[in-house]
Amino acid sequence: MKFYEFNLYRISCIKDKIALKIRLFSLLILSFSAQANASESIQITLSEKNAPLEAVLEKIGEQSNYDIIFNSNLIKKAKPVTVHAKNVPLLDVLAECFLEQPLGYTVSTSTIVVNEKKNVDITITGTVKDALGKPVPGASVIVKGIKGRGTSTSASGKFSLSVPENAILMVSALGFTPIEVPVNNRKTFEIVINEEKNDLNEVVVVGYGTIEKKDLTSAVSTVKPKDFISGSVNPLLSIQGKVPGLTISSSNGSDPNASVSVQLRGVNSINAGQGPLIVIDGVPGGNINSVAREDIESINVLRDASAAAIYGTRASGGVILITTKRAKVGPANISLTTELFTESIRRRPESLSGDEFVEKGLGNDFGSRTDWYKEVTNTSPFSQRYVLNANGGSENAQVYSTLTYRNAQGIAIGSDRKEIGGRINTIFKFFNGRAQLSTNVSYNHVDANLTDNNIFNMALVLNPTQTPYNAADITGLNVMVGGYDYWNPLAEVKLRIDQNQLKYLLGSSVLKVDLTKDLYTSAMIAVKNDSENPIYYRSSQHRISRTDGVDGYARQEYKRFTDRTFEWTANYNKVMDKHSINAVAGYSYQDFNGQGFKAENSDFSVDGVGENDLNNGTFLTDGRAAMSSFKDPSVKLIAFFGRVNYAYDNKYIITGTLRREGSSKFAPGKRWGTFPGISMAWRLSEEPFMKSLKFINDLKIRGGYGETGNADFNANVAYRMYAPDAWWLVDGQWQRTYGVRHNQNPDLKWEVKKEYSIGLDFALLNNKITGRFDVYKRKVNDIIYDINVSQPPAIYETTTVNIGSMQNKGFEVELNWNAVDREDFKYTTGIVMSGNKSSLTSLSGSQTFADRKSFPAPGSPGNAVRLFPGHDIGEFFLWRAAGFTQEGNWMLYDKDGQAFDVTKRSKTIADKAFVGNGIPKVILSWNHSIAYKNFDASIYLRSWLGYDVFNMINMYYSLPNVQGQNVLREAFEKHKDIKGEKELSDYWLEKGNFLKVDAISLGYTFKQNLIKPLKNLRIYATGRDLFVLTKYSGLDPEVNINGLDPGFEERNAYPKTRTFMFGIQVGL
Repeated sequence: MKFYEFNLYRISCIKDKIALKIRLFSLLILSFSAQANASESIQITLSEKNAPLEAVLEKIGEQSNYDIIFNSNLIKKAKPVTVHAKNVPLLDVLAECFLEQPLGYTVSTSTIVVNEKKNVDITITGTVKDALGKPVPGASVIVKGIKGRGTSTSASGKFSLSVPENAILMVSALGFTPIEVPVNNRKTFEIVINEEKNDLNEVVVVGYGTIEKKDLTSAVSTVKPKDFISGSVNPLLSIQGKVPGLTISSSNGSDPNASVSVQLRGVNSINAGQGPLIVIDGVPGGNINSVAREDIESINVLRDASAAAIYGTRASGGVILITTKRAKVGPANISLTTELFTESIRRRPESLSGDEFVEKGLGNDFGSRTDWYKEVTNTSPFSQRYVLNANGGSENAQVYSTLTYRNAQGIAIGSDRKEIGGRINTIFKFFNGRAQLSTNVSYNHVDANLTDNNIFNMALVLNPTQTPYNAADITGLNVMVGGYDYWNPLAEVKLRIDQNQLKYLLGSSVLKVDLTKDLYTSAMIAVKNDSENPIYYRSSQHRISRTDGVDGYARQEYKRFTDRTFEWTANYNKVMDKHSINAVAGYSYQDFNGQGFKAENSDFSVDGVGENDLNNGTFLTDGRAAMSSFKDPSVKLIAFFGRVNYAYDNKYIITGTLRREGSSKFAPGKRWGTFPGISMAWRLSEEPFMKSLKFINDLKIRGGYGETGNADFNANVAYRMYAPDAWWLVDGQWQRTYGVRHNQNPDLKWEVKKEYSIGLDFALLNNKITGRFDVYKRKVNDIIYDINVSQPPAIYETTTVNIGSMQNKGFEVELNWNAVDREDFKYTTGIVMSGNKSSLTSLSGSQTFADRKSFPAPGSPGNAVRLFPGHDIGEFFLWRAAGFTQEGNWMLYDKDGQAFDVTKRSKTIADKAFVGNGIPKVILSWNHSIAYKNFDASIYLRSWLGYDVFNMINMYYSLPNVQGQNVLREAFEKHKDIKGEKELSDYWLEKGNFLKVDAISLGYTFKQNLIKPLKNLRIYATGRDLFVLTKYSGLDPEVNINGLDPGFEERNAYPKTRTFMFGIQVGL
C-alpha cells in the first residue's frame, strides 16, 4: 500500500512536479478504467470513533493493500468518521466513511482516489425479493442521510429512485431484516432481504421439495453444521442427542470401524428394518459413509408419519434428509481442515493381579506378571484427518469439490482404518437460468483392519502369571496350542489377517426446468454402488493351524450391491392474496441388485501369499476347498406420489400426502400398497385476539395422521425358489440336485404403520425463546416375522408370515434460549428431551412368543429376552434373585413368589418373570454455546434416565468359584461368599441412569488483519466422552438401546474412551 498526499497549489510539497503529474495521471486513468465491484472480496475490520478521515483511510489501505490518493487541502474539509465493521466488504466500509462527507471517491482494482463531491444524481431501478426469489411489495427504499428521499416497491417488488452516485440505500419491509446497500455508481439492483431471524421462518427440506417452516404441519427437525458436535467423524454421531426421539449409538464403542445404529421414535418392527431411511441429495437409501461432515449443508429429520408418508414403504422408521453444500458464485474459495485425535480408556474392568491370582489359589504360577488387558490395547493411539475443499464459479456454472483422508488407529490392537474420499457437486444453468443441470458424485475407499472383540473377555480370564511371549517359539509368542477355551489374544491378532476393503460410490444428476414462474419440473437419475472385499488369513503358526495340523487357512469374499433410481417430479408454488399453495407430484422407480462370491482354501506352502493365492493350498487338490457365490433376485419398487400444502391468510394450513407403491418382493395381488398422510396446523399468533400478547412472536398448533409401509425382509420369500442341494449317488456317479430354497408364502403382505401425532411450535420474547412439543402414538399391523412351523408339511422349520401387531407412544420436547446476542458476546442454550414406550400387542397363529438374546457358554444360561403380547419391548425375561443361603447358594423366586434354594429344587422356565427395562424412560441432552469476541466455547451434556442395564461382565467374571482362570476383584469382595454358578437372574440388573459430559470445545478465529494473505484461520480443540456421573458399576451405562434386545453390556465390550481432538481450519 502506498499513501499519496499532494497539493497542486504548494509546489514545495513536491520534489519532482513533472514526475508526480505523470504518476498521478497514470493512476487516475487506471482508477477510472477499472470496475468498482472488483473489490467486493476484500474484507475490512475497523472500529473508530470520531477519527480523522485521513487516519481511517490509512488503515483501510493497510488492510486492503490499495493505494490511497488525496489532496492535502481537500482532506481538511472532511468530517470526523465513526465506523464499526467486522469482516465487511471494502466498498461498504468506504460508503459508510464518506456518508455525509463533503468529499467523494472513486475505486479501481488497486486504487482509491479522494476527490471533491459532485452534486450529480443518477436514476436507479431495481427489484426487492425474499430468499425464495419472490417479490416483496411495499418494501421501503430510502437514501441514507437525505431526509425525504425514498420510495416503496410496487406489487411486483420493483422501484425507481434518483440518488447520489455514492449513496447508501436503506431497504426494509415488515417481517424482514433491514439491510443497507451501497450504490457505488450502479444503476440496476436486485436486492434480496431475509425474513427476521426466526427459527420458524426458515426454509426446510421435506422430501421432493421445500416448505417454509412456518407452513410446516408435521414434526420436522433441522440441524445445521454450526450445531454439530465437534470431534465426531461420522455425521450421524455429530447430531447425537440433537433431535428429539432419534437415538444414535456406535455398535462397537470407539472402534474406528464400528457401524452406527439409528432408531427414531422407538421400535417399529420385529423382523423387518428398524432404522430410518437416509436420503442424500434426494437419493433414497444413500450410504452415510459417502458424506463428509464438512460437506453437509443441513440434516432434516422427518419424525412423524404424516411427513414421512411421501417416501412410503421405506419410511416406516422415519426419514433423515441430508443436503450437501453447493458452490457459491464468485472467485474460488479454498479451505483446508486438519484434525488430530488421540484417545485413552476411560474405564476398564479390574481383574486380579498375578500376585492376587496366586494368593487366591486360582491356578498355577507360571512366573510372569501380565496385565492382559493392557497387552490388547494401544496406549494413546493417534489418528489424523484432512479435508481439502475448493468451490466457486460464475452465475451459470459452479463447482464444489472436496477431498478427504483419514488414518485412524483404534484402542484395540489390530484395529485401524484408512479412508480416502472425494466429492464433486456441480450446477450449470442454461437459457437465462430457466434450465439447470446439477450433478452430485461421491466416492469413498476404505481399508479396514478388524479386531476380534473376544480378545477383551479373554484378557479378563487368562492366567495373569502367564506371559504372552515365548522367545523359543518361531513366532516369539506364547501361542497356547491345544484348547479353544483359553488362548493368547496377542498371538491371535498377530498371527492372522482380518481385513475388509470397502468402496462407496453415489452419483446423481438432476435436470430442472422452469416451465413458468410458479411451476418447474425435474428428473433425477442416480446410482449407488457399494462393494466390500473381506479378506481373512490364519497363518501356519496360529493356534488353530497348529491344533488341526494345517499350514494356514485363507478366505476371500467379494460382494457388490447396486441400487438404481429414476424419479420425475413437478413442483408448483403460488401465492394469491391470502392463499398459498406448495404442491409436488411425481413418479419413482428403484431397483436393487446384489451379487458376490466366496472362496476358501487351507494348507499353504508358505505364509504371506495365501490370501492372495488361494489355489496354492492343498485342500483345493484334495477337493476339500470351498467356493460359493450368490446373486440376489432383483427387487423393484415403483411409486406414484403427491403432496399439497395449502395455507390461508398465513393462519390455517393443511397438508395432504399420498403414495401408491408396489414391490416385486410380494406375490401378485399383494404387491401394491397405498400410504396416505394428512396434517393440519393453526397459527394462533396470527389471530387478532393474540396480538395483545406482545411476548408471543409465533404460536402454532399442529396435528397429523400418516401411514407408512415396511417390506425390509429377505427378497422373494413369497415365491417358490430353488437352490443347489445335496449330492446323490446315481448309477455310480455323484449328481448335484436342486431343491426348494425356503418355505413359500404367497399371502405375505405389507407391514403397515399408522401414526397419530399432535404438536406445538412457539417463539417468544422477540424470538429469544423457541421450541416445540410433540406427543404421538403408533400402531404397527401385520408384523412380518419368521415363525416355527411343522415339518411336514413344511420343508423348512421357519416361514415368513404376518403374525401380529405392536404399538409405541412417546413425547418429544425441544427448547432453545438465545439468552445473549450482542456483537462481542453471545450465549445460547438448548434442551432436547424425549421418551418412548414400545410394546407387542398381539401375535397370531402358532407363534405365542419369541425368545431372544441367548447367553453364550460356559454353561447354558438360556435366553434373557422374550417377546410376549402385552409386554413392553426392552423388558428382561429372567429368574428373580431372592438372595443367598448361609452356605452361599443361590435363592430364586418361583412363579408364585416363593423363594427356593437352587441346589434343592431345579428352576424352570415357568419361574422366570418380566423384570426391568433396558429402554430409558427419558433421554435428555443439554447444550451451552458461548462466543466472546473471537473466542467460542461449548459444553454438551447427555443423560439417560429410568432404565436398567444387564451387566454381563459381572455375571461371567465376578464369581469366585472358578479354577484355572482369572476373575474380577469383585469376586473376592462383594461376591466372596457366593458358592454357586452364575444364574441368569435380575441380580445382575443395575440402574443405568447417568449424566455424561459428552463434549467440551474451545475455538479461536483469528482477525483478518493478522493472517494476511489467508482469508480465515481458526483453531479449535474438543474433548469427547470426558466424564460420567452414574452408580452403574460396569464399564459404561451407555449401552445399545436400539432394536429388540436393548440394555445389555456385553462381556466382550469394546472399551469406551476419552477422545481429544485438535483442529485447524484455513481459508486460502
